[in-house]
Amino acid sequence: MASSELSQIHESLLVVRAQAREEAAFQELVKQYERRMLYYVHRLLGSETERADVMQDIWFKVFMKLPSLRVPEAFRVWLYKIAHDIAVSQLRTNRRHATTSLTDEFIEDPDNTSTWDELELLENAEFVHEALGKLSLPHREVLTLRFLEELELADIAEVVRCSVGTVKSRLHYAKLAMRKLLEATCRD
Repeated sequence: MASSELSQIHESLLVVRAQAREEAAFQELVKQYERRMLYYVHRLLGSETERADVMQDIWFKVFMKLPSLRVPEAFRVWLYKIAHDIAVSQLRTNRRHATTSLTDEFIEDPDNTSTWDELELLENAEFVHEALGKLSLPHREVLTLRFLEELELADIAEVVRCSVGTVKSRLHYAKLAMRKLLEATCRD
């Protein structure tokens, strides 16, 4: 049995135990996902104060609704759906977080294949995180879920509640915008 299969079985067992209100199992799930969830929420919100509140809301809602999760294997996607909903709700409530889309700036030249060393740039996490912060919320979110959380396109579509085609489109334009931002960083 592959390591990923064993991990999935272990996680499913943790979920079932946590559904039965076994505290140690729930704490282990939190420990397993806390850093990744914090990063995801940070990519969506930015503000530390809001992040802490949102993280608390996420884990509270997960705890309360966990017994209603029918398929333990779906925990990861279900968790991200909850996180997405709470973070987006927080953004709507605040209305002070004005998201500007960089996509429009980069649509005119999607075939631009200028040479740049993608691997060198991507190795510098600081550049990548800074560039991610400049993307619109929908683009930042799909890039985070796809490349940092390694979710499949169908799972991302379920989390952000849109079609797989929309996810593909967002990924395409997010990559273009990210490339432009990283190229600009190299020139500076």
